[in-house]
Amino acid sequence: MRVGVIGGGFAGLAAAIAFRQTGHDVSVFERASGPSLAGGAISLASNALKCLSILGVRAHVVTEPWSRAPATVRTSDGSVLVRRTLAQLTGGGQYATVPRGQLLTWLAERLPPDCLHYSSTVVGVRTDGVVTIGGREHRFDLIIGADGTRGIVRKSLWPDAPPPHSTGITGWAWIVDRQLATGFGPIWGRTTDFGILPLADGRTYIYGGTRDHGAELAAYRHWPAPLPTLIDDVNPDNMATPEIFEARPPRQLVRGKVALIGDAAHTMRPTFGQGAALAMEDAITLAHCGHVGLAKRRSRMLALYTASKAGSYVAAPCLRSAERARNLTLRLTPSPLFGVMAGAVSHWRPPAAVGGYDAQDGCA
Repeated sequence: MRVGVIGGGFAGLAAAIAFRQTGHDVSVFERASGPSLAGGAISLASNALKCLSILGVRAHVVTEPWSRAPATVRTSDGSVLVRRTLAQLTGGGQYATVPRGQLLTWLAERLPPDCLHYSSTVVGVRTDGVVTIGGREHRFDLIIGADGTRGIVRKSLWPDAPPPHSTGITGWAWIVDRQLATGFGPIWGRTTDFGILPLADGRTYIYGGTRDHGAELAAYRHWPAPLPTLIDDVNPDNMATPEIFEARPPRQLVRGKVALIGDAAHTMRPTFGQGAALAMEDAITLAHCGHVGLAKRRSRMLALYTASKAGSYVAAPCLRSAERARNLTLRLTPSPLFGVMAGAVSHWRPPAAVGGYDAQDGCA
């Protein structure tokens, strides 16, 4: 089967690898000139690590000793709400954080050069399997739309799908060239939250989000250590400041010979750091279980979309009364239970056709 993949991000590259593993002829079309090295870092919980194992990239990812690093959930005044390890905060098992560009490069290296068509802008796509690039038509047995929320596939073939909309949250993401011994985990305020995570290469990744329009990072120098010094270390040229969008999954993920995966199918808030993991799950399921398997995944997509929205109001509830209620609830919640709740988000059993990994019989 000839498979055309539109988009060379996590979803697209994972789909290309998975379909080649199952014996198909794959072409990836990406408008950028190569894997993007921008965008901070990405958290890899247990489900993401399973996906990387299946895709042949897991050996690159260093999880120790960072999985066992002490971590806390703190408030903006420094109070500790939860005290666990990084792996336990994300549901148990192993855990890692890697630069986004590095992970994209590892995935791209799993594909032969003639499979990847960079600097290729798709200007047309049809449900009968035809893709138009540079005035030429290319015909495929399956087209995979992995070009993001605002990509041409969702926009042109799913005009009735819920459109992407702003969450009202502005994000920050940056990496500093030093490693910390302590201070890892999220810091939650009323309208703003941050997170501090270690990278295996000896650096530190910091992310944040705020609903305070026009807020500057300097306004948070009074927050708990080590955030103030990490703010001082910001290089404006290397800091991402995205406006956070979300888009609900459409009712149908397949139309004709075209399937949606990744952000093109479900753009969610980065509350749980599950965007890339879910995209890779989509790709593997589609390759091994086809359209039926992808359709079964909609319930998981919708559940995580809804949970990420609700979770963003736990991290930054906006109302003072809600902030107090959150803090009291977490202080009364046994720390292991926090890990159980996080584990429900990252729990995924690959399709049985993959083999191993506690695979399930179905393809959800």
